[in-house]
Amino acid sequence: MKSKVKTTAFLLMLFTGVFFTEMVSAEPLYTARGISSWYGPGFHGKLTASGERFDSNDLTAAHKTLPFGTMLKVTNRDNGKSVVVRVNDRGPFVPGRIIDVSRGAAVKLGMIETGTAPVLIEELPGPAREPKLFSVQAASYSVRENAERLIRDLADSGLTAEIVRAGEYYRVIFTDVSEEELPDVVEGLKRMGIRNPLIR
Repeated sequence: MKSKVKTTAFLLMLFTGVFFTEMVSAEPLYTARGISSWYGPGFHGKLTASGERFDSNDLTAAHKTLPFGTMLKVTNRDNGKSVVVRVNDRGPFVPGRIIDVSRGAAVKLGMIETGTAPVLIEELPGPAREPKLFSVQAASYSVRENAERLIRDLADSGLTAEIVRAGEYYRVIFTDVSEEELPDVVEGLKRMGIRNPLIR
């Protein structure tokens, strides 16, 4: 009898220990409190940092660091209204703000008139996200020398691209760009006057 009790106690301790270890080692979901703003006018239809077209009516958001595709519950702490948004852009770039939501999300949060609101951000659990790699086309030329000239200019700015021939055209492309690298590549191209790169 004592043997069975000891065995049961040992198994319980073992299970509890393993379970506790898993709970402690699991990465916690992101939460934050701060000021949210919203954006839409002037950006509708333009490319976001993730490469997709911005639709101000969709329930999306811009965050500085969270992976694209992260689902967040955003709650307006002034009125208790909540909305679930998907991160597909980078920002905000105004000091003191932690998230920029789309106009569609701002309507549901009741913050259209105020422009900003104190919010609680909570990441929603979901399947593990596979790293996504992008291809960024800076330009396309019918003359190879022009593509080679751009490659040199990019190298002088610390950007490394390659020339890919497609039929009669020579495309200057950045390949295998990670989500973390994408904003830097896009920003670097903007500084060189290339404001509408093709992101796939």
